[in-house]
Amino acid sequence: MNAVHIPKESALSDLLRLKNITIFGFYGVSPQEREVGQKIEIDLELYTDLSAACASDSLQDTINYETVYTAVMELVDEGKRYRLLESLGEEICDTIIRRYPVEKVIIKMQKVNLPFPNNLSHIEIELTREAPHF
Repeated sequence: MNAVHIPKESALSDLLRLKNITIFGFYGVSPQEREVGQKIEIDLELYTDLSAACASDSLQDTINYETVYTAVMELVDEGKRYRLLESLGEEICDTIIRRYPVEKVIIKMQKVNLPFPNNLSHIEIELTREAPHF
């Protein structure tokens, strides 16, 4: 089976996903959320050209997901407290776009331990950001 070469201008966008990154932090608007803290789950989708990595089988030709994970953890470990997941998500997207050769980043963030009674399992936000250089 021969691989089909797709010219760069019509290349399909490849995708690297990091699923269920779990962090604990003091995020939220209510005093209870900011004092007690809570678990946040993060999914990242990084749209990039993975064709060189497919051909070379070399880590040098792809985005090292360990460094992406480390970048996210460094951001949340800085101790900065965010009132809104949207603000934290924006900072994570901005960091990824600045550090890695991505066309687009999609981040989904869930608060899973909400200080509400009854039946609300979680809330989720989703942000989509495109790199300005693509």
